[in-house]
Amino acid sequence: MATEPPPAQARGQRLEPLKTLQSRGILWSGGSDYPVTPVAARYGLWASIVRQTAKGAFGLHPFGMTEAIDGKTALRSYTAWGARQMFLEDQIGTLEPGKRADIAIWDRNLYAIPNDKLAQIKDMNA
Repeated sequence: MATEPPPAQARGQRLEPLKTLQSRGILWSGGSDYPVTPVAARYGLWASIVRQTAKGAFGLHPFGMTEAIDGKTALRSYTAWGARQMFLEDQIGTLEPGKRADIAIWDRNLYAIPNDKLAQIKDMNA
């Protein structure tokens, strides 16, 4: 007889259903209130991909991996899609002539490092 996971655990598997949104063509924006809150955007990128919590208090993958997305999609949600959510896609969000740019310079190539190292990247602008 199969047992059902506790309700909270089952809900956790559906939190932030990013892969489902992507498969349905729904664009979302990632974000952070940093420096107002102590969560820099790099943690949101990392969590979108590896689906872990910063302290690991609820197990390795409390949100399951079914809704995980790849790094390029996560970064797009923080840039181009975020600009679109604010109706500013013609002004910001991508590096193009005529657009304003707010560039983050990381100490490593986000596309070349293992996903579990994303939370450790450093902003070289700081």
